[in-house]
Amino acid sequence: MRTEAVFEPGFDDLKAPGAALVEGLPGVGLVAKVAVAYLLDKLGGKRVCRFYSPYFPSLGYVRNGRLLPYFADLYLVEKPRPLLLLYGNAQPATYYGQYEFCEKVLDVGLSLGANLIITLGGYGKEQVGEKRTIYLSSTRGDVVERLLRKLDATPYEGQIIGAAGLLITLAGERGVENFSLLVEAGEATPDYQAARRGAEALAKLLDLDLVVGDVYELSKSYEKMVRMIEER
Repeated sequence: MRTEAVFEPGFDDLKAPGAALVEGLPGVGLVAKVAVAYLLDKLGGKRVCRFYSPYFPSLGYVRNGRLLPYFADLYLVEKPRPLLLLYGNAQPATYYGQYEFCEKVLDVGLSLGANLIITLGGYGKEQVGEKRTIYLSSTRGDVVERLLRKLDATPYEGQIIGAAGLLITLAGERGVENFSLLVEAGEATPDYQAARRGAEALAKLLDLDLVVGDVYELSKSYEKMVRMIEER
């Protein structure tokens, strides 16, 4: 059994040359999921395909009596620059599943034309600063040096668990440019302040010409996208 990508009608031959693929899957503080939901809400996006993985959690999630499936969607944003936004409500529950799923995401993303892989995540801490430190990493030292000239961030030292670390690792093995942003996150889930910092960093590094709103605006965007994508 393998992860399957089910394309929307008419998107089988889609090409998005030069796109940046941005990961927005659940993790610490739901930082990546909320930030990518915000970008989807503000920039729009067309769903290209939905990934179904046999390695997603076996537990079912029920809301208002309705069972919601686990999934990860890939959306295309065309302006102000091509983006492939990976938004989902689950990550694979096993090590093998993580590798198999991430390889499939890269296969699809690179075939569409992505040449940059970006991951987001929360860096859990008991006490967090108001500013929320951003920790930067990549498989390439020159990328870290270049981005540190554009972004107030700290080079990361430590482990990155899940897709946030694995996607950039596998991208590096394929010779694809990549970086990861881990944002200092507290105990709140979602941590909207951390997600806001992540969205601001993406907007700056990708030249999106987007002014990120306050935490209230992020929370409203996230609730809206959950209703539109996960509960429809």
